[in-house]
Amino acid sequence: MPPPGIRRAWGSLQLATQYLSYLQAINDEYVSLVYPLGSGKALGFSAQYLGTGAIPGTEVGGTPTGNFSSDYGVYALAYGQTLTDRLSLGLTAKLINAQISDVSANAYAVDFGGLYKYGDRFTLAATLTNLGTQLNFLSGGDSLPLEFHLAGACRLSPQWLATVEAVYPQAGPASFRIGGQWRPLEAVSLRVGYRTDNLQELSPLAGFSTGIGISVWGQELAYAWVPLGDLGDTQYISLVFKFGQSVSQGNLSPPPPPPPSPLPPRMSVPPPSLESGAPEAPRW
Repeated sequence: MPPPGIRRAWGSLQLATQYLSYLQAINDEYVSLVYPLGSGKALGFSAQYLGTGAIPGTEVGGTPTGNFSSDYGVYALAYGQTLTDRLSLGLTAKLINAQISDVSANAYAVDFGGLYKYGDRFTLAATLTNLGTQLNFLSGGDSLPLEFHLAGACRLSPQWLATVEAVYPQAGPASFRIGGQWRPLEAVSLRVGYRTDNLQELSPLAGFSTGIGISVWGQELAYAWVPLGDLGDTQYISLVFKFGQSVSQGNLSPPPPPPPSPLPPRMSVPPPSLESGAPEAPRW
């Protein structure tokens, strides 16, 4: 959960869950809890688990060695605070655990984020994610995907919201994401998005995503469909529960850059939360 993961929780306890059915037998599960501290402050905790299921193993020459599995876990503690009526800052510390067969590794990282509201229509956000140590398996080490995100959202009308995001990784080319939301009814939000980092060796359709959010009594159920060309389709389902009455609105800690797709809270999404996300696995 990046710093911006704490959103709209100044006066109410919030619980969010998400399930992702990814490619093959890969599944991703996520849960987060935000506790308001008052005076524009909040504390958040999140846990994410990604498992691959059984993977056939072979020796260098191709001889089968039986199945093995791998899994990844990320456990994060976040703090967010508003400094002015326009500026919010956030910080997240996280532990990352990875296991492949009988070999495991741990890494530690922090995320920083900021959000600035310009008038009633525009919001700007910036985050630096995965600044930390390497995952060391046996004698080798793998660096975490350090990235800088710069994003913006524009409220075109009470029913329409548009978002744009640029991602600059330490390794690899920059990518871009755009998203939009239309709310034909107070309880229904229709979302669509496109991103460029899913297109390598895949059809242009792999960058497209669409989804819907349904709000009932302050709670939200969100669904997103993300096609990945010949690799198949992915399905996102998320739930957000709010307990108690919120005394204030607005983002506590700057949500991560707006998503390219209408994915449920956290992994990407739906405007107007400007929450980051992307259909990638694992995403720290």
